[in-house]
Amino acid sequence: MSTRNKIIAVGGGKGGVGKSIVCANMAVTLALTGQRVILVDGDFGASSLHALLGISSPKYGFREYFDHSGLDSNGEDALLLDTGIANLKFVSGAGDIPGSADINIKNQNKVISYIQSLEADHILMDLGPGTNFHIIDYFNIAGKNVVVSTPEMTSILKSFSFIKATLFRRISQEFKSNSDIQHLLDLSKNPKAAEECYEISSLRQKVEDLHPQKLERVNEIIREFKPGLVINRVRRQKDIMMGDNLLKLAKKYLDVDVTLLGYLIESDDVRDSIDEMRPFLIKDPQSKPSENIQRIIGSLTNTNIHLVKKDDSIYVSQQIKLSSGWGQ
Repeated sequence: MSTRNKIIAVGGGKGGVGKSIVCANMAVTLALTGQRVILVDGDFGASSLHALLGISSPKYGFREYFDHSGLDSNGEDALLLDTGIANLKFVSGAGDIPGSADINIKNQNKVISYIQSLEADHILMDLGPGTNFHIIDYFNIAGKNVVVSTPEMTSILKSFSFIKATLFRRISQEFKSNSDIQHLLDLSKNPKAAEECYEISSLRQKVEDLHPQKLERVNEIIREFKPGLVINRVRRQKDIMMGDNLLKLAKKYLDVDVTLLGYLIESDDVRDSIDEMRPFLIKDPQSKPSENIQRIIGSLTNTNIHLVKKDDSIYVSQQIKLSSGWGQ
Protein backbone atom coordinates (compact mmCIF):
# COMPACT_ATOMS: atom_id res chain seq x y z
CA MET A 1 0.00 0.00 0.00
CA SER A 2 1.35 3.43 -0.93
CA THR A 3 1.87 6.05 1.77
CA ARG A 4 -0.96 8.13 0.30
CA ASN A 5 -3.43 5.27 0.62
CA LYS A 6 -2.46 4.78 4.26
CA ILE A 7 -3.56 8.30 5.14
CA ILE A 8 -7.16 8.91 6.17
CA ALA A 9 -8.01 12.61 6.50
CA VAL A 10 -11.08 13.64 8.50
CA GLY A 11 -12.32 17.15 7.79
CA GLY A 12 -15.37 19.31 7.24
CA GLY A 13 -16.43 22.85 6.66
CA LYS A 14 -17.95 23.54 10.06
CA GLY A 15 -16.56 23.47 13.59
CA GLY A 16 -18.19 21.53 16.39
CA VAL A 17 -19.57 18.72 14.23
CA GLY A 18 -17.62 15.99 16.04
CA LYS A 19 -14.68 15.39 13.70
CA SER A 20 -12.33 14.66 16.60
CA ILE A 21 -14.60 12.17 18.36
CA VAL A 22 -15.21 10.33 15.09
CA CYS A 23 -11.54 10.34 14.11
CA ALA A 24 -10.29 9.20 17.53
CA ASN A 25 -12.67 6.25 17.72
CA MET A 26 -11.92 5.29 14.13
CA ALA A 27 -8.24 5.15 15.04
CA VAL A 28 -8.97 3.06 18.15
CA THR A 29 -11.01 0.60 16.10
CA LEU A 30 -8.22 0.09 13.58
CA ALA A 31 -5.65 -0.30 16.36
CA LEU A 32 -7.75 -2.95 18.07
CA THR A 33 -7.65 -5.03 14.88
CA GLY A 34 -3.89 -5.33 15.39
CA GLN A 35 -2.81 -2.79 12.80
CA ARG A 36 -0.25 -0.07 13.50
CA VAL A 37 -2.06 3.24 13.68
CA ILE A 38 -0.88 6.82 14.14
CA LEU A 39 -3.44 9.48 15.03
CA VAL A 40 -2.41 13.04 14.12
CA ASP A 41 -3.98 16.20 15.53
CA GLY A 42 -4.00 18.53 12.55
CA ASP A 43 -6.16 21.22 14.14
CA PHE A 44 -3.53 23.89 14.72
CA GLY A 45 -5.92 26.47 16.08
CA ALA A 46 -7.56 24.47 18.84
CA SER A 47 -5.74 21.21 19.50
CA SER A 48 -7.92 19.05 21.74
CA LEU A 49 -7.70 15.55 20.36
CA HIS A 50 -5.32 14.52 23.14
CA ALA A 51 -8.08 15.02 25.73
CA LEU A 52 -10.27 12.41 24.03
CA LEU A 53 -7.44 9.91 24.53
CA GLY A 54 -6.97 10.71 28.20
CA ILE A 55 -3.75 12.67 27.64
CA SER A 56 -4.10 15.79 29.75
CA SER A 57 -0.87 17.54 28.74
CA PRO A 58 1.09 16.19 25.74
CA LYS A 59 4.84 16.41 26.30
CA TYR A 60 5.61 17.10 22.66
CA GLY A 61 3.71 18.27 19.60
CA PHE A 62 4.08 20.12 16.34
CA ARG A 63 4.93 23.32 18.22
CA GLU A 64 8.19 21.70 19.34
CA TYR A 65 8.67 20.16 15.90
CA PHE A 66 8.60 23.56 14.22
CA ASP A 67 11.53 24.93 16.22
CA HIS A 68 13.25 21.58 17.05
CA SER A 69 14.62 23.07 20.27
CA GLY A 70 11.81 21.53 22.30
CA LEU A 71 12.40 17.92 21.19
CA ASP A 72 14.61 15.53 23.11
CA SER A 73 17.51 13.49 21.76
CA ASN A 74 15.08 11.17 19.94
CA GLY A 75 14.27 13.97 17.51
CA GLU A 76 11.12 13.46 15.46
CA ASP A 77 10.48 10.09 17.13
CA ALA A 78 9.67 11.99 20.33
CA LEU A 79 6.48 13.24 18.65
CA LEU A 80 5.01 9.72 18.65
CA LEU A 81 3.29 9.65 22.03
CA ASP A 82 1.99 6.54 23.76
CA THR A 83 -1.79 6.41 24.18
CA GLY A 84 -2.07 3.41 26.49
CA ILE A 85 -3.86 1.59 23.66
CA ALA A 86 -1.93 -1.15 21.90
CA ASN A 87 -0.82 -0.32 18.34
CA LEU A 88 -1.94 3.32 18.62
CA LYS A 89 0.48 6.26 18.67
CA PHE A 90 -0.52 9.91 18.82
CA VAL A 91 0.98 13.11 17.41
CA SER A 92 -0.21 16.22 19.21
CA GLY A 93 -0.99 19.54 17.56
CA ALA A 94 0.58 22.94 18.04
CA GLY A 95 -1.37 23.84 21.15
CA ASP A 96 -3.75 26.76 21.43
CA ILE A 97 -1.26 29.61 21.64
CA PRO A 98 -2.23 32.76 19.68
CA GLY A 99 -1.36 32.49 16.01
CA SER A 100 -0.80 28.75 16.06
CA ALA A 101 -3.51 28.27 13.42
CA ASP A 102 -1.70 30.60 11.02
CA ILE A 103 1.26 28.40 10.24
CA ASN A 104 3.49 29.54 7.41
CA ILE A 105 4.09 27.61 4.20
CA LYS A 106 7.47 26.36 5.45
CA ASN A 107 5.93 24.73 8.51
CA GLN A 108 2.99 23.46 6.50
CA ASN A 109 5.34 21.67 4.12
CA LYS A 110 7.26 20.29 7.12
CA VAL A 111 4.06 18.83 8.53
CA ILE A 112 3.13 17.25 5.19
CA SER A 113 6.61 15.76 4.75
CA TYR A 114 6.58 14.43 8.30
CA ILE A 115 3.17 12.78 7.91
CA GLN A 116 4.16 11.23 4.60
CA SER A 117 7.30 9.79 6.23
CA LEU A 118 5.47 8.02 9.05
CA GLU A 119 5.55 4.24 9.07
CA ALA A 120 2.20 2.70 9.97
CA ASP A 121 -0.64 0.70 8.49
CA HIS A 122 -2.97 3.67 8.89
CA ILE A 123 -2.37 7.37 9.56
CA LEU A 124 -5.48 9.29 10.61
CA MET A 125 -5.50 13.09 10.49
CA ASP A 126 -8.07 15.12 12.42
CA LEU A 127 -8.23 18.52 10.72
CA GLY A 128 -9.52 21.89 11.81
CA PRO A 129 -12.72 23.35 10.33
CA GLY A 130 -12.98 25.67 7.39
CA THR A 131 -11.71 25.93 3.83
CA ASN A 132 -8.31 27.54 4.38
CA PHE A 133 -5.81 26.30 1.84
CA HIS A 134 -3.54 24.71 4.46
CA ILE A 135 -6.45 22.65 5.80
CA ILE A 136 -7.52 21.59 2.32
CA ASP A 137 -3.93 20.74 1.38
CA TYR A 138 -3.67 18.40 4.37
CA PHE A 139 -7.00 16.87 3.37
CA ASN A 140 -5.74 16.33 -0.18
CA ILE A 141 -2.58 14.41 0.72
CA ALA A 142 -4.76 11.55 1.93
CA GLY A 143 -5.80 8.57 -0.13
CA LYS A 144 -9.06 8.38 1.78
CA ASN A 145 -11.02 11.54 2.55
CA VAL A 146 -13.77 11.62 5.17
CA VAL A 147 -16.12 14.58 5.63
CA VAL A 148 -18.02 14.80 8.93
CA SER A 149 -21.29 16.71 9.10
CA THR A 150 -24.28 16.99 11.40
CA PRO A 151 -27.81 16.76 9.97
CA GLU A 152 -28.57 20.49 10.23
CA MET A 153 -28.88 22.27 6.88
CA THR A 154 -26.18 24.80 7.82
CA SER A 155 -23.72 21.96 8.40
CA ILE A 156 -24.74 20.18 5.20
CA LEU A 157 -24.18 23.33 3.16
CA LYS A 158 -20.82 23.96 4.85
CA SER A 159 -19.84 20.38 4.02
CA PHE A 160 -20.82 20.95 0.40
CA SER A 161 -18.68 24.10 0.33
CA PHE A 162 -15.78 22.13 1.80
CA ILE A 163 -16.09 19.43 -0.87
CA LYS A 164 -16.27 22.07 -3.59
CA ALA A 165 -13.25 23.97 -2.25
CA THR A 166 -11.29 20.72 -2.02
CA LEU A 167 -12.10 19.76 -5.60
CA PHE A 168 -11.24 23.20 -6.94
CA ARG A 169 -7.98 23.19 -4.99
CA ARG A 170 -7.04 19.85 -6.56
CA ILE A 171 -7.64 21.23 -10.03
CA SER A 172 -5.80 24.45 -9.19
CA GLN A 173 -2.74 22.58 -7.89
CA GLU A 174 -2.66 20.49 -11.05
CA PHE A 175 -2.50 23.59 -13.25
CA LYS A 176 -0.28 25.88 -11.17
CA SER A 177 1.42 27.35 -14.23
CA ASN A 178 -1.79 28.04 -16.14
CA SER A 179 -2.90 31.56 -15.28
CA ASP A 180 -6.24 31.23 -17.07
CA ILE A 181 -7.33 28.22 -15.05
CA GLN A 182 -5.92 29.74 -11.88
CA HIS A 183 -8.06 32.83 -12.46
CA LEU A 184 -11.17 30.67 -12.88
CA LEU A 185 -10.55 28.87 -9.61
CA ASP A 186 -9.26 31.69 -7.40
CA LEU A 187 -12.60 32.63 -5.86
CA SER A 188 -10.99 35.06 -3.40
CA LYS A 189 -9.60 37.28 -6.17
CA ASN A 190 -12.36 36.52 -8.64
CA PRO A 191 -15.64 36.59 -6.64
CA LYS A 192 -17.69 36.40 -9.82
CA ALA A 193 -16.29 32.92 -10.40
CA ALA A 194 -17.97 31.74 -7.20
CA GLU A 195 -21.30 32.02 -9.00
CA GLU A 196 -20.13 31.23 -12.52
CA CYS A 197 -18.34 28.05 -11.46
CA TYR A 198 -20.90 26.94 -8.91
CA GLU A 199 -21.80 24.12 -11.26
CA ILE A 200 -18.91 22.02 -12.52
CA SER A 201 -20.42 22.08 -16.00
CA SER A 202 -19.70 25.80 -16.15
CA LEU A 203 -16.07 25.29 -15.16
CA ARG A 204 -15.70 22.51 -17.72
CA GLN A 205 -17.09 24.74 -20.45
CA LYS A 206 -14.72 27.58 -19.59
CA VAL A 207 -11.72 25.25 -19.53
CA GLU A 208 -12.76 23.81 -22.89
CA ASP A 209 -13.09 27.30 -24.35
CA LEU A 210 -9.68 28.39 -23.11
CA HIS A 211 -7.62 25.19 -23.18
CA PRO A 212 -9.55 22.23 -24.68
CA GLN A 213 -6.53 19.95 -24.35
CA LYS A 214 -6.70 20.36 -20.55
CA LEU A 215 -10.31 19.26 -20.20
CA GLU A 216 -9.66 15.52 -20.00
CA ARG A 217 -7.25 15.98 -17.10
CA VAL A 218 -9.85 18.13 -15.31
CA ASN A 219 -12.37 15.32 -15.81
CA GLU A 220 -9.90 12.77 -14.45
CA ILE A 221 -9.40 14.81 -11.28
CA ILE A 222 -13.17 15.00 -10.79
CA ARG A 223 -13.56 11.25 -11.28
CA GLU A 224 -10.70 10.43 -8.92
CA PHE A 225 -12.11 12.54 -6.07
CA LYS A 226 -14.40 10.22 -4.10
CA PRO A 227 -14.83 11.51 -0.54
CA GLY A 228 -16.73 9.63 2.12
CA LEU A 229 -19.36 11.16 4.39
CA VAL A 230 -20.16 10.52 8.06
CA ILE A 231 -23.29 12.05 9.59
CA ASN A 232 -22.85 12.69 13.32
CA ARG A 233 -25.50 13.22 16.02
CA VAL A 234 -28.23 11.31 14.25
CA ARG A 235 -31.49 11.13 16.22
CA ARG A 236 -33.98 9.93 13.61
CA GLN A 237 -34.24 8.52 10.12
CA LYS A 238 -34.78 11.98 8.72
CA ASP A 239 -31.28 12.96 9.86
CA ILE A 240 -29.74 10.19 7.77
CA MET A 241 -31.68 11.44 4.76
CA MET A 242 -29.89 14.78 5.13
CA GLY A 243 -26.74 12.89 4.20
CA ASP A 244 -28.44 11.68 1.04
CA ASN A 245 -29.22 15.31 0.22
CA LEU A 246 -25.54 16.17 0.39
CA LEU A 247 -24.68 13.26 -1.90
CA LYS A 248 -27.22 14.56 -4.43
CA LEU A 249 -25.91 18.13 -4.20
CA ALA A 250 -22.33 17.01 -4.79
CA LYS A 251 -23.31 14.91 -7.78
CA LYS A 252 -25.60 17.51 -9.34
CA TYR A 253 -23.40 20.57 -9.01
CA LEU A 254 -19.88 19.09 -8.85
CA ASP A 255 -20.27 15.67 -10.52
CA VAL A 256 -18.49 14.24 -7.47
CA ASP A 257 -19.47 10.80 -6.18
CA VAL A 258 -19.65 10.98 -2.38
CA THR A 259 -20.10 7.74 -0.45
CA LEU A 260 -22.18 7.68 2.73
CA LEU A 261 -19.86 5.69 4.98
CA GLY A 262 -22.25 5.66 7.92
CA TYR A 263 -23.52 7.70 10.80
CA LEU A 264 -23.04 8.15 14.55
CA ILE A 265 -26.14 8.37 16.72
CA GLU A 266 -26.70 11.05 19.35
CA SER A 267 -25.92 9.25 22.60
CA ASP A 268 -25.05 9.79 26.25
CA ASP A 269 -22.25 7.26 25.68
CA VAL A 270 -20.54 9.71 23.34
CA ARG A 271 -20.99 12.71 25.64
CA ASP A 272 -19.83 10.73 28.68
CA SER A 273 -16.70 9.57 26.87
CA ILE A 274 -15.72 13.19 26.24
CA ASP A 275 -16.16 14.08 29.92
CA GLU A 276 -14.30 10.94 31.01
CA MET A 277 -11.48 11.49 28.46
CA ARG A 278 -11.86 7.92 27.27
CA PRO A 279 -12.85 6.70 23.79
CA PHE A 280 -16.36 5.26 23.94
CA LEU A 281 -15.26 2.31 21.84
CA ILE A 282 -12.83 1.25 24.58
CA LYS A 283 -15.42 1.69 27.32
CA ASP A 284 -18.09 -0.36 25.56
CA PRO A 285 -17.32 -1.74 22.09
CA GLN A 286 -20.84 -3.14 21.89
CA SER A 287 -22.64 0.15 22.45
CA LYS A 288 -24.66 1.57 19.59
CA PRO A 289 -22.14 4.36 18.81
CA SER A 290 -19.34 1.78 18.84
CA GLU A 291 -21.26 -0.37 16.37
CA ASN A 292 -21.71 2.74 14.21
CA ILE A 293 -17.95 3.36 14.17
CA GLN A 294 -17.23 -0.28 13.34
CA ARG A 295 -19.53 -0.02 10.31
CA ILE A 296 -17.80 3.18 9.19
CA ILE A 297 -14.39 1.50 9.44
CA GLY A 298 -15.83 -1.49 7.60
CA SER A 299 -16.83 0.79 4.74
CA LEU A 300 -13.38 2.38 4.72
CA THR A 301 -11.39 -0.85 4.77
CA ASN A 302 -13.78 -3.18 2.96
CA THR A 303 -14.09 -5.45 6.00
CA ASN A 304 -16.68 -6.59 8.51
CA ILE A 305 -15.44 -5.78 12.02
CA HIS A 306 -17.06 -6.96 15.22
CA LEU A 307 -15.69 -6.13 18.69
CA VAL A 308 -16.74 -7.83 21.91
CA LYS A 309 -15.64 -6.95 25.45
CA LYS A 310 -15.36 -9.78 27.96
CA ASP A 311 -13.53 -9.86 31.29
CA ASP A 312 -11.95 -6.43 30.59
CA SER A 313 -10.51 -7.67 27.29
CA ILE A 314 -11.68 -6.73 23.81
CA TYR A 315 -11.91 -9.50 21.23
CA VAL A 316 -11.93 -8.78 17.52
CA SER A 317 -13.57 -10.56 14.63
CA GLN A 318 -12.63 -9.26 11.19
CA GLN A 319 -13.69 -10.56 7.79
CA ILE A 320 -12.72 -9.22 4.37
CA LYS A 321 -15.60 -8.43 2.01
CA LEU A 322 -15.47 -9.85 -1.48
CA SER A 323 -16.77 -6.68 -3.14
CA SER A 324 -14.41 -3.85 -4.05
CA GLY A 325 -13.79 -1.34 -1.26
CA TRP A 326 -14.66 2.34 -1.13
CA GLY A 327 -12.05 4.77 -2.33
CA GLN A 328 -9.99 2.23 -4.21
